Amino acid sequence: MPKIALISGEISGDQYASLLALQFKRIIPSIEIIGTGGTKLKKTGIRIIVENPLPGTFGISSVLKNLPQHLKYLKRCASALKEEKPDMIVFIDNPGFNLQLGKILPDLRKIYYIPPKIWAHDYQRIFLIRHFFESVITIFPFEKLIYEKEGIPAFYFGHPVIDLINEQESDEFFKKTFVKEKDVISGVFPGSRKEEIKYILPLLIEAGKLIQKKFKTKFIVSCAEESLYTNIKEIIEKNALDWEIWTGSAHNLARHSHIALAASGTMNLELALLGIPMIVFYRMSRFNYSIAKFVVQLRYVSPVNLIFGKYIVDEFIQKINWYKFQKVFSALFDSSGEKRKRQLESFAKLREILGYEKVSEKIAQFLLDRLK
Repeated sequence: MPKIALISGEISGDQYASLLALQFKRIIPSIEIIGTGGTKLKKTGIRIIVENPLPGTFGISSVLKNLPQHLKYLKRCASALKEEKPDMIVFIDNPGFNLQLGKILPDLRKIYYIPPKIWAHDYQRIFLIRHFFESVITIFPFEKLIYEKEGIPAFYFGHPVIDLINEQESDEFFKKTFVKEKDVISGVFPGSRKEEIKYILPLLIEAGKLIQKKFKTKFIVSCAEESLYTNIKEIIEKNALDWEIWTGSAHNLARHSHIALAASGTMNLELALLGIPMIVFYRMSRFNYSIAKFVVQLRYVSPVNLIFGKYIVDEFIQKINWYKFQKVFSALFDSSGEKRKRQLESFAKLREILGYEKVSEKIAQFLLDRLK
């Protein structure tokens, strides 16, 4: 039986790794899957070879702070994989770590799923990928052409966020606990890292305070990870707000939201595919932001805008023009408004771009076929 290793790090990568693991098991029930990841991947029942002690990083300062742990973890992963000798290693996102690990495993077969966004910054990494990885599986259609131009075999099956959206989830508990008749919910999605909660949630709260002066809406905050609950609760209480916190599936909250205030990230795609109008925010420390502005060559921060190459959702970054924000919110909040209608029409097109179903299944089958 084949042995496959899945190497994931941050929360979104962990979700996609878990989807892939489940499809491997469905296709070949006796397959041996090993790897590293978070809670989602662990729940699939794969054999974890090294526990990941590293939190999701957000900016260069966080990376430097965790550097000793990072190096120790890197060494342990390399040693475990050399001993296990899997038939294939699938690296998933998390380029800061995965590129380093790939370099020190020259004799093992390696494929990069959700490769680095070299089109955004540090294009030179593409040469590391060409030298150390067999091929890449991209999640945006335009990425495939970039990698192929550099002589790297690249494949595209759609975006796995489609599979997350299509998962069947009961929302009965959410409806009974959080939704009352005539509630108009504004969903708040502050991100999945502690640094995002620290810098972005206060922005969303400030936005919410302005909104509550003019609009009758109920705010519910999505808690992406149990470990973030205390941080979120403290910030809400510090601002003397009666906002509620939802620790279940973010999709349940999204589906019942009239509008969303969200940190930039994969959740933007999930909201768009669920047809929820949104406004996107992004903030980091001044130090990290000054470096990011120098390094990252992007006009947009939301993946929705990146895919379309134009502004579909409004972005408010670092220093906020609150007058403009209130105008945007008012236009999107209006159920019959033209701005809301245009955004929803674009979201419908997004599903056509990203694929419709079974993306993870197609990728799993492709990878298994490569082992034959």
